[in-house]
Amino acid sequence: QSVESDIHGLRKVIDDTNVTRLQLETEIEALKEELLFMKKNHEEEVKGLQNQIANSGLTVELDAPKSQDLSKIMADIRAQYEELAKKNREELDKYWSQQIEESTTVITSQTAEIAEAEKTLKELRRTVQSLEINLDSMRNLKASFENSLREVEAHYTLQMEQLNGVLLHLESELSQTRTEGQRQAQEYEALLNVKVKLEAEIATYRRLLEDGEDFSLSDALDTSNSFQTIQKTTTRRIVDGKVVS
Repeated sequence: QSVESDIHGLRKVIDDTNVTRLQLETEIEALKEELLFMKKNHEEEVKGLQNQIANSGLTVELDAPKSQDLSKIMADIRAQYEELAKKNREELDKYWSQQIEESTTVITSQTAEIAEAEKTLKELRRTVQSLEINLDSMRNLKASFENSLREVEAHYTLQMEQLNGVLLHLESELSQTRTEGQRQAQEYEALLNVKVKLEAEIATYRRLLEDGEDFSLSDALDTSNSFQTIQKTTTRRIVDGKVVS
């Protein structure tokens, strides 16, 4: 944008310089026409004076030396006027030539600067196009990564839900297993109590057998009637057609 602004400014300067050059050329032409007009008027005035001198020569008697002196004076005046006009014309031509040369130099310099600026602008435009292409590529790559990330997140979310379901199932089974373990521990404790009682009764039978005092089969039968009957109940838990405990 800065380079384009500089180019626009330089073009405006060139346009202004061209307008100024046209104005100067117009002024030069006007001065040339004015010079021609002045020369023409001068010649007409000289001719008028010569006619007046000639007419006066017809009516007035003049001496030849005086007429020659007047012609010489007029010739000197004409020579001086032409010399002055020539000098002014040369100075004016020199001045405007210098002005035109300076303007041409400025225009040439500005033209070179404009060409360099346009070259730089083209390079910057190519760079911008390359950067835009890279930006589009990066945006596409970013969109691809975002899609992949969403797919991975969805996949792992599903896996986490499945794992949470399995974890809840395992926690439920663990709770049931603990409950079953506690129940079995209670049963084991009850069996252990029965075992202790049986061992005590067996020890009593042995002692009686060893002592042999007042022991009969009826006593043993009566003693055996004191045994406790234990009933064991097995419970199965079925989930989705599978035995889980």
